[in-house]
Amino acid sequence: MNSCNARSTTPRHRAAVHPMCSLPPDQRIANAAAVLSGRYGDVSRRAAASGTPRQALYRDTPRVLAAVEGTAARQQLLALQEHGDRLRRRVAFLEEQLGQAVVLDADRQAHFAATAQAEGVSLPVARRLLAVFQGQRAPSVATLGRLTHARARRAAELLQVLDEHSRGHVEQAAADEIFFGRQPCLMVVEQPSLCWVAGRLAAHRDGDEWAREFRLLPQLKQLSRDGGTGLAKGLALVNAERQRQERPTVADQEDHFHVLREGTRALRRMQGRVSRLMDKAEQAEARERKKVRKTWSRQGVATATARAWRTAERALDDWSRAERAWAEVSEAMRLFTPSGELNPRGRAEAAIAVALPALSGSEWDKARRALSRPELLTFLDQAAARLATVPVADEPNAAAVRQAAVEVEGLRRQPAALRGEGARAATLRGVLLAAGLVLALSGEAGARALAQVRQVLGGVWRASSLVECINSVARMQQSRHRRMTQGLLDLKRLYWNCREFRTGKRKKRTPYELLGLSLPTTDWWELLKLSPEQLRQQLSAPEVAA
Repeated sequence: MNSCNARSTTPRHRAAVHPMCSLPPDQRIANAAAVLSGRYGDVSRRAAASGTPRQALYRDTPRVLAAVEGTAARQQLLALQEHGDRLRRRVAFLEEQLGQAVVLDADRQAHFAATAQAEGVSLPVARRLLAVFQGQRAPSVATLGRLTHARARRAAELLQVLDEHSRGHVEQAAADEIFFGRQPCLMVVEQPSLCWVAGRLAAHRDGDEWAREFRLLPQLKQLSRDGGTGLAKGLALVNAERQRQERPTVADQEDHFHVLREGTRALRRMQGRVSRLMDKAEQAEARERKKVRKTWSRQGVATATARAWRTAERALDDWSRAERAWAEVSEAMRLFTPSGELNPRGRAEAAIAVALPALSGSEWDKARRALSRPELLTFLDQAAARLATVPVADEPNAAAVRQAAVEVEGLRRQPAALRGEGARAATLRGVLLAAGLVLALSGEAGARALAQVRQVLGGVWRASSLVECINSVARMQQSRHRRMTQGLLDLKRLYWNCREFRTGKRKKRTPYELLGLSLPTTDWWELLKLSPEQLRQQLSAPEVAA
């Protein structure tokens, strides 16, 4: 009812408050009633009773009517409600923004810089990315470098502890070297888990340096490598030491990828020579036709044309023979024969020996030297030895069940050979059916045998190309700076081994986890916050409990 209170809330209006606003509401209503519907003299009597002039009653009447009607109050209430809604929406928006906010404190900046360096991003680029969020408040490149350097030192300390517990799990590995400028880096990768076992900058890449790396892998059973002399000599030194100690030697598997690449390169060179000789023969023939048109004589050019075509045809025949021979060599280097049988070493060596005479010429020298080394077929011996030990429990015909499992797996890996309407495809389908029937009649023993055969064959490695995956991680840094420090290499190695794979058969697991190492956390940044003593204690606790 007090319609004057809205104007009396601030000091500016307190002095201008109308005297009628101090009257009780019932008196003001009575005054307004006297003005609107009173008899003659009622206004004067109400003015005298309230102690105010008659004009004040007349001026206050519209305000009383407005207050009684409630329009101003409703408008004020609506305005307040709208203002409250705006404030609530603002609060909700700010809370949503706060939920998405990231505090870029010193720890988060160090995390960003270290991850960028581990991923191969340079520090100047990392600072420009941070400036998107922080603007001029982004730390300098030098500051980011100091933060990264401190984490690299901690990574080196932690890797000493992790290597003590992880290298004993390595049974198969691939080794290679990568160069940063002129300085070699010795790289070792455990193939099943793709765990980066070793990455060391060395002064040399000779046999002694590689032997030093291989001695750190006491359980190593097979090493896949390329044709480098330092790698071969280092493994030979370690195997000689193991023989003196009466320990099992490491199987030496020479890489197939490099050999196949050299053969393909030699075929391309032969193809290029054939193309050039064919062009020369066509040019000679064109010159002959031109002379015939002018002189009606082939004298002096016919012999040259015939000689050019004979040379081109011989080169074409050599290329065709080399292509067929190389196809035989590639087939001999497979784990299974086209009929689905396990490829024995004797058969592979005989096929390579038959094909070698067709691989003549200087372009084949490197491939021929690699094909003559027995280490190229080590994987066949390893596969045969491991398959012979696959247990088939409670089966009197265990050898037949094992052989059936090998045939099923071998044909499964060659689906193209089973297609078609020819006699060969039909025969292979019959073999697959018979082998599958043997496994089915063996029940659970057959299913277990097939699973174990697949597991064994999945661990038969014949190439060291997986180490190139790790080399590519280091090459990202090499392409920008052409300089690598051991600290940065350690930072990259720890990051790689703690990072979950996104796709493939290793999906959602880290290399350390696949290797069998139980870490207190898979978050590499949280791992960097541990001291070496804390990490050693937490890694040793499960072993003591076991």
